Amino acid sequence: MRKTLGDALGYRHCASPIWDMLLELYVAEREKRIVYLWSLCSFANVPFSTACRKVTEMEEIGLVRRNLEHRDRRGVEVTLTDNGEALIASVLDRFAEI
Repeated sequence: MRKTLGDALGYRHCASPIWDMLLELYVAEREKRIVYLWSLCSFANVPFSTACRKVTEMEEIGLVRRNLEHRDRRGVEVTLTDNGEALIASVLDRFAEI
């Protein structure tokens, strides 16, 4: 739904890069896919610098973690923490109730 809305209205009018990135990480975990920082940038339709800032914000509040083994920031793997996964599951449950 977010992608359709963004395509229709333009992402600057309905931007929510953190939500978009959390959803991508949630789906990727279920599909057993690795998600890299650069792909979160593309998925959320934001510049790389914005994606980095948003991932840092999410990391600071305990929703995601980064694997910092790579020197190139684009190769950094990002995953949901248990708290991040619980948050997404809770929000999706609430959406289902609506």
